Amino acid sequence: MAADLLGVGQSRVKIDPDAAEQLQDAITRESIRGWLSAGLIWVEPRKGISRGRIRARRLRGKKKGKGQGSKKGAKGARVGKKRLWVERVRMLRYKLKVLRDRGDITNQNFKLFYKQIKGGQIRTGKRLDEELAKLSRR
Repeated sequence: MAADLLGVGQSRVKIDPDAAEQLQDAITRESIRGWLSAGLIWVEPRKGISRGRIRARRLRGKKKGKGQGSKKGAKGARVGKKRLWVERVRMLRYKLKVLRDRGDITNQNFKLFYKQIKGGQIRTGKRLDEELAKLSRR
């Protein structure tokens, strides 16, 4: 009845062992409330899940050497060629869009450079900057 009254599970409700005989007489909700205020019945705190093992694992992961000497496998084994290409193209396209929105390049030039990026003519941000400089010199 105490668990129902407190809205917790039965396993969390604890009763004072010295007052167990007195509590057998408690048959109403009101009497249970009285014992609660007297401190003869109480609720144990919730048990959480320890994150200690997770913290330890994270520390072990950070300690592992990730430098040049520890790398095994080919260049494309850690990050694939396609993933590198996608990241590079996204970076270049984003840079182009910023330039267009700022008004540094016209829509016509935007389309031209966009196609060059797609075709692989412009592969790096530095090359894009060089092409833009050439365009402004004209």
